[in-house]
Amino acid sequence: MERQPLFRFIHCSDLHLDSPFEGIQSVEPWVADILRKATFEAFQRVVNTAIQKKCDFVIISGDIYDGADRNLYAKLRFRELLKQLNEAQIKCYLVHGNHDPLSGWEPEISLPQGIFRFPGDKVSLIPFIKNHRETAHIYGISFQEKANINNLAKLYQKSSNEVFSIGILHCNVGGMSNHDNYAPCSIEDLVNTGLDYWALGHIHTPMVIRKHHPIILYPGNTQGRNINEKGPRGCYLVQVYENQDVEYDFYPTDVVRWFQKGIDITNINHLDDLLALLIKQREDTRRKADGHHAILRLTLKGMGELDQILRQKIDPEKDLAIHLREGENDKNPFVWIESILIQTQPPIDIEQRLLVDDFIGDFLRVIDKTKQVSNLQETLKSILSSRPEWSIIHQEMEAILNNHNGLEFLKEAELFGLEELLRNEKY
Repeated sequence: MERQPLFRFIHCSDLHLDSPFEGIQSVEPWVADILRKATFEAFQRVVNTAIQKKCDFVIISGDIYDGADRNLYAKLRFRELLKQLNEAQIKCYLVHGNHDPLSGWEPEISLPQGIFRFPGDKVSLIPFIKNHRETAHIYGISFQEKANINNLAKLYQKSSNEVFSIGILHCNVGGMSNHDNYAPCSIEDLVNTGLDYWALGHIHTPMVIRKHHPIILYPGNTQGRNINEKGPRGCYLVQVYENQDVEYDFYPTDVVRWFQKGIDITNINHLDDLLALLIKQREDTRRKADGHHAILRLTLKGMGELDQILRQKIDPEKDLAIHLREGENDKNPFVWIESILIQTQPPIDIEQRLLVDDFIGDFLRVIDKTKQVSNLQETLKSILSSRPEWSIIHQEMEAILNNHNGLEFLKEAELFGLEELLRNEKY
């Protein structure tokens, strides 16, 4: 007979409800509608999983909304989804993070019964009662303000060795890059509390920080929202047994998945061959998306004769991307081509040209030196912001800088400059 858990719960985080998808410049209305609803549908799938798996409760480890400007629709939709949990007799324990601190939580929308929100002044303990018995102790603290740089983990301490203890915390363990270093702490800080399971939030990539006691998990966000959030997104189903054994399984909840693929033009001599390869990549992505809608960024790379045609005669949006999007409104799931980037090179040896003592060599050496700058992204922003045009284009440029690697910009500048300098030279 299969053993039954003492209790089971869903651990999710970073819902970012009603958050816009980043880097999407313009889409057809039917795509925009799916993207607009994606974060809500992702949380609906969390709720559905909790109900289907007969969970006892759901944990949300912060960042329910994307910011202080959360609208009424988002708040009402969130409450409706919580009501579904309440009607299924599933409790919910939540903390607030840097995107939805308590200071920005409007009181006009009340939460349903069975929903417990942790305060921000101290770590609180809420016992979970099942069959008239204290089955778990759940600890948590919310962000009172957005920029909390204190080590909140050190405020936690297990009160009883007899009861399985869960800590909910929105934090950055080990100073992970690409995320603000809010509520910074170490694995050792979490272990020293004596708690049995850490339900973390803030880092958007699903990851298991510690596999053995205490188990420490980041479920990631429930829906990827930009090209840097590729791969499945979802939640963890956690089951706890009488001897305090823990099993956890990842359940995808995302509606749309992001993909980024590179295509080498080195051995491609005709546009028809390139287009056939782009179509193949689109269909491969549809299969790899595993039944999910997909947003695909294609990058053309490599060195060849097609480079000059791509850079001088082809508009990647009008001539390629639009063609690849045709008919996708009739496909389920669809693959939306987010953009096609041209990063190809003319058929010359750039490394050898670097050594030539002429104007082109000087240009390439300046670019090469700039590539060595340690904080390239900030350096590029500093250079651009010193220009008078920055006041007009700063919003668009900041969005581009945030969604692209600084080296990509330099490479593009290098290739554009090289094309212009070589325009009248036979290479």
